[in-house]
Amino acid sequence: MYSPKLESTLEHIQLRGLRLGVRHWGPRDAPKLFFLHGWMDSSPTFQFVVDALRGQWQVIAPDWRGYGASQWL
Repeated sequence: MYSPKLESTLEHIQLRGLRLGVRHWGPRDAPKLFFLHGWMDSSPTFQFVVDALRGQWQVIAPDWRGYGASQWL
């Protein structure tokens, strides 16, 4: 079983009346990278990429409406 090197945190924000999930990895003061997933996917699938990154980054990955931790309309 895969064990992540860097744990993520999940935050929920309200945007135009919808609750959207946004996943974060890394220190908040590090340079930011935004990852956007494709159709029928969600933010946790970036765990392998985040673990392969070298250096200190803050990775931010939202879940599109209706996927992952985000609400559908």
